[in-house]
Amino acid sequence: MSKSGKGVESPSTDMADVNTIDASAIEYQLCTVTKLPTSLGFSARLNMLWDLAGVVPSQTEGRISSIRVINPDWSEADIRRWLQRDVLPSRLDLHNMVKFLTSQLQGSQSVARWEAFLIYGSPIVPSPIEHIIYREDQQRRDIASMIFSEITDRYEIPPSSYQADAAFQRCLTMMHKFNIYETHDFQPGHMEPFKNFMFPSD
Repeated sequence: MSKSGKGVESPSTDMADVNTIDASAIEYQLCTVTKLPTSLGFSARLNMLWDLAGVVPSQTEGRISSIRVINPDWSEADIRRWLQRDVLPSRLDLHNMVKFLTSQLQGSQSVARWEAFLIYGSPIVPSPIEHIIYREDQQRRDIASMIFSEITDRYEIPPSSYQADAAFQRCLTMMHKFNIYETHDFQPGHMEPFKNFMFPSD
């Protein structure tokens, strides 16, 4: 040890640090994955944004080919994966796509928030869709009214047991999450999850 008692580290401290780093290295290896997990619901949310932008037809009327016209550099196979299989575009493609689509919407839209919402969905990222967009989407509101009526009739839910406006907004939210754009998109299997979300027991 030097006369000042400084500049010489304890061997036991060095060994403890090495052991801690070795343990962290092992823990890191146990945590790593070979590919990113699927962003469940990404395709539904992306289709919803294309719907709200209103620049291409619906999924059943040539959406993929229309998107290719907008950007010929995107292949049909890639677009299909983005819209149907929850596959994320590259970071740059996603950013440019969201920037273009949000520019078609009313008001000031945050590109970063939309990107995060498309990737992670709610409740991790609250939906950036404002109620004014819901109000102007008359076709979806008509479908929501049909769903509302079917569920309250089937489960015999009395009007006095819920707040109609809140339940209706929950219905619209679920329609976006389940990729419901037309009447025939609402299937019998949707009844239970819609009922539980629209009319929570608590």
